[in-house]
Amino acid sequence: MTALYGIWHGPVGLKKISTRIRFYTQMLYTALSQLGIVVLTDKHNHFDTLVFDVKASGFSSADQVLADFHKYGINLRKLDDNKVGISINETTVILKLATLIEIFALLLEKKDLGDTYLKDDFFTIQKYQDLHKNLKR
Repeated sequence: MTALYGIWHGPVGLKKISTRIRFYTQMLYTALSQLGIVVLTDKHNHFDTLVFDVKASGFSSADQVLADFHKYGINLRKLDDNKVGISINETTVILKLATLIEIFALLLEKKDLGDTYLKDDFFTIQKYQDLHKNLKR
């Protein structure tokens, strides 16, 4: 399956997909940090997954975070009682990313139901930060 995926998209297509995934992950990292969420994943050395500290971020437990997101049809990954992971993939679109951020803002009471946390230009002002040269192939 992986080989067919690579053949279908080709080297340029795979590079484009991976760049978009990393950029979306960077934007999510920025938004979560602005919300006060303690992201444990290294800011510069990541690709598609972020892990955050549940209790240091203001949540009572990993199970509570999973249950709250499950109400919105979103599955997150419980790593242990205090760590939750979020992964971005090739099917993730800006609207889904915005929804994730808005749910976090609602759960942390940074906004009221029906209000919008994100500023209109949040996604347009972000700048892509390339992988560190030691991580490139």
